[in-house]
Amino acid sequence: MPKQYETVLVVDAMIPDESIASEFDAVSKLIESQGKVIRVDRWGKRRLAYPIRKRSHGEYAAFYYEAEGALPSELEKRLRINENVLRWLTVVDNPCGIPPAPAPDGAPLVEVVEDKSKEGDD
Repeated sequence: MPKQYETVLVVDAMIPDESIASEFDAVSKLIESQGKVIRVDRWGKRRLAYPIRKRSHGEYAAFYYEAEGALPSELEKRLRINENVLRWLTVVDNPCGIPPAPAPDGAPLVEVVEDKSKEGDD
């Protein structure tokens, strides 16, 4: 039975943008070959908390997918070999589920709902 996984990936931001995109595409293709990609969130270029291999910035992406138990170990084996990948983390069965997709530009992040149950209580 497939489980839900979340993998956050940090790629070296000093490589060309085309190479960064191809790294993320390669991960997506590997997941698609053995599972189902639910969503990919590209977080963009961010400063690292501490230098990794003398790099101060990384390109982040989060992959949400369903797969059998063998896929995460295969994915991590390939990420370990890849020199452009700085760090990764895979989490299985997040108890909160998959977070909602980010709001489009200009949309409010929080919906305000007024409580009408207290009207007329005075």
